Amino acid sequence: MTRGKRRGARRIRALQRVRDKALRQRENRRAGLARRLGRRAERARPWLQFIADLTALLAKLVR
Repeated sequence: MTRGKRRGARRIRALQRVRDKALRQRENRRAGLARRLGRRAERARPWLQFIADLTALLAKLVR
């Protein structure tokens, strides 16, 4: 029995690529948000800093 090309393999690969790209973008956005929050909070009140640290920690946990 000869093994030919699997039907839909190219489509599956393309879908996987799209999914990976979406995941990467989501992670980058989350990291950027935490970074921005952290930078702004340093100049602001201490409770804001606490919230920023919490968001950064959550982002790490979710990832």
